[in-house]
Amino acid sequence: MRILLVGIGGAGCRIADALTLQDIRSRSLRCTDTIAVDSTADDLNALQTIPPENRIFYQSLDPFPSMNTPGVLPHDEIIAKLHSLDPGDIDALVIVSGMGGGMASLIPDLVQHIRDRITEPVFGLLTLPCTREGESVLARAANTVDGLIPMLDGIFLYDNELWYDRARIHKEEEEVKGGDREIRLPWQKQAPPVHKIPAGYAGINTMIARQISLLLRAGEVSDRPGTEAAEVALDAGEVLNTIRGMGCIAIGYDREHIPAANPDLITRLRPVGHTIQESHQRASRMVTMARKAVDEGISISCELEGAKKALVLVAGPPHELSMRGYMTIRHWIDRSISGQEVRSGDYPLSGTRFIAILIVLSGLDRFPRIESLREIRDQVAKTKTPG
Repeated sequence: MRILLVGIGGAGCRIADALTLQDIRSRSLRCTDTIAVDSTADDLNALQTIPPENRIFYQSLDPFPSMNTPGVLPHDEIIAKLHSLDPGDIDALVIVSGMGGGMASLIPDLVQHIRDRITEPVFGLLTLPCTREGESVLARAANTVDGLIPMLDGIFLYDNELWYDRARIHKEEEEVKGGDREIRLPWQKQAPPVHKIPAGYAGINTMIARQISLLLRAGEVSDRPGTEAAEVALDAGEVLNTIRGMGCIAIGYDREHIPAANPDLITRLRPVGHTIQESHQRASRMVTMARKAVDEGISISCELEGAKKALVLVAGPPHELSMRGYMTIRHWIDRSISGQEVRSGDYPLSGTRFIAILIVLSGLDRFPRIESLREIRDQVAKTKTPG
């Protein structure tokens, strides 16, 4: 699936940058082109992978700025850059932003301008702020989410409150393992400065990028030369049919490291009974991972039963993927959601030592976290009302 990414504000630009890095690391398959828009020059300069010519520095020229009139983004410049990056095969645009940021309130106006000039569907990839960021930030997040839900074709939601500590621990483990190798790009004469953000947020950015990148690449697998043949292939149309026009979207994800081994040698040396037992273990592992993806690895807390559509994707070395496990997961999701549409596929990857399960839930209406943000917004509004 080919998309144009638009990172807005510090958090949005860093997430878009992390997604671009994941895309570059896939080497033979590119799914994204990205622009970054921010009002802080140092943050733009610190981005690692978005080309400098695709970074737009925005600062209001209003001589009398106020909170009620925060200014407007450079719409014409953004749309002209998007047109220049579109080779004609783009499936969608994705606006990436943190909802508590100072530039979040400018996004609805930008979306309207994009819709007026670009025909592809427009999605959001939005993060909700942590409680520690303060009531005014939480209230702004509630307002922006409510404003964007009717404007966008779908919104991927990630809750920083839910993921901050988990992602910090995960990021530290990845760094110990050397999982994030440095990539030097042609325009980088020296390594870019390190983002001065807490490890928790850096871990969330990496997590989001890994999940979205997998979803995009799986939708393009049938066109990738030299790729292992999938048992059940997905395409971009099936991904879009799952998320387009479906409001808010949650992603469940689990990833497990597998030891290096030679499957052909193991098959020759081990008895048939042992092979049958291993087949059962692979199926059981996938089912367990799917439950963890929904129970512990969901991007924002929600009820599985509330989803109107779903998509199931399993990825990893072909000999580690179990069709029995895959079908068990699909039937479980099919029985559990309120809607009738479940799409699924596998993405075999010979050159990896990880197996991953990704479950997309769309058409969700109720999120306790968003309801909590709305309550905080209403309380803040009451304290500002005279009398």
